[in-house]
Amino acid sequence: MSIKNDASYPVVPEQPVHHVRVLEEKRKNGLGVAALVVGIVAAVFSIIPLVGMIAFFLGPVAIILGIIALCLRNRKKGMAVAGLILGIVSLITAGMVTAGISAAAKSIDEKVNAEHTVEYVVTTSGPAHISYWSPGGTSTEDIKADWKKSITSTDFNITSISVTGSYSDASGAVSCEILIDGKSAGKNTGSGSGAHASCSGNTWQK
Repeated sequence: MSIKNDASYPVVPEQPVHHVRVLEEKRKNGLGVAALVVGIVAAVFSIIPLVGMIAFFLGPVAIILGIIALCLRNRKKGMAVAGLILGIVSLITAGMVTAGISAAAKSIDEKVNAEHTVEYVVTTSGPAHISYWSPGGTSTEDIKADWKKSITSTDFNITSISVTGSYSDASGAVSCEILIDGKSAGKNTGSGSGAHASCSGNTWQK
C-alpha cells in the first residue's frame, strides 16, 4: 500500500526568529550624587583664601567617590563624572590660591624685614632742636646749622623727625626731609618765631 502526498495540506513557511535584546534600566547612583555634592563644596571653598585649605581634604574625597561610582554596574555615571572633575579642579584651584597667598606673604615679609638706609636732612637759618627716630629709640640733638644723618638697619618700619627753631628769631626758617634708600619719603618746612617742621615716612611705601 503506497502513501501519496496530500496536496490539500498547505505548506507553512518557516517563520524568521527575532532576537529581542532586553535593556536593563540604569539605576540611580547614590555615590555619584555624593561625589557631585562634595565636589561642589570643595570647588566653592577652593577659591576662598585660607579657608580654601579645606578643599585639600574634600577634593580627594570627591575624586574617590567619583571613581567608585564610575565602577558600579548599571548605575548612572553623569553625576559621578561631574563630581570627579570638580574634585580635581578644586585641588588645582586651592593649590594656586595657596601658592599666591604664600608668595604675597613672603614678599611682604621680605619687604618689612629688609635692610633700609634712612637719611634725615635738616636745614635751618639758626640754632634749632631736632628729634628723630632711630632703631634704638628716639634721639635728640641741638644743632646750629644744616644737619644730616644716615642710618642703615633692618629694624626700620616707620621713621620720623621734627625740628624746632629758636623762639627769639622771628625770621627763622627750618625744613626737614626723610630719604629712604635714596628716595624722598616726606618733607616739610616752617618759618617764624619757634619755626617748626616735622616729617614722617615708612619703609613699605618709598
